[in-house]
Amino acid sequence: MANANMLLIFVYSMTRLCLGILYPAYASYKAIRMKSPKDYVKWMMYWVVFSLFTAVETFTDVFLAFWFPFYYEIKILIVLWLMMPATRGSSILYRKFVHPLLVENEQHLDAYIERAKLDSYSVFKEVSGFALQYMARFVVQGTAALQNVAHRSATSLHARNKPAIAEQAAVQPSESVPQVKVKQSRSEPSVSDEDVQIVDPVTRPRRGRKPKASDD
Repeated sequence: MANANMLLIFVYSMTRLCLGILYPAYASYKAIRMKSPKDYVKWMMYWVVFSLFTAVETFTDVFLAFWFPFYYEIKILIVLWLMMPATRGSSILYRKFVHPLLVENEQHLDAYIERAKLDSYSVFKEVSGFALQYMARFVVQGTAALQNVAHRSATSLHARNKPAIAEQAAVQPSESVPQVKVKQSRSEPSVSDEDVQIVDPVTRPRRGRKPKASDD
């Protein structure tokens, strides 16, 4: 049953895409290009009716799709009836129902649209202001919550690690830091100027020779 329902949904989706959207779009292009008033009016009526059908379909899919018998089969037949030139379903619906309904409520719709245009700026301003206030409040609350979570995590982590640190400190003795003694080298004694003797090479006696005696 579920497989058959999925198959019907797929068949309806392809029918709606190909015959309900793509082909009418190409036919509308041809009517605009050929400047045919008859075809132009026909496809304009089709798009109005198809738009209303899509709007109604949005609600019926929620409330009728899961229990109404032959729901997707009926929708396939409706799409074919709306777009086929032989049946002219969209033209019939437009002339019989849609056009009289729009003419009757045209003034109310125009007044509502004009009022919406005039009030759109004020509505947008109010909505944007409310959205900005909500975003600012959300950012402030989120930042405070993150800070609170980070503080709790740090506190719990410190509380879990504190007994382990105390136990490790009790088991392992504290090692004393060795003191390094630096031996100072003895400074060599300084040589003063008085200890330095200057020897003249001329008057310096030569080794191995005796001085000659004078003739006197």
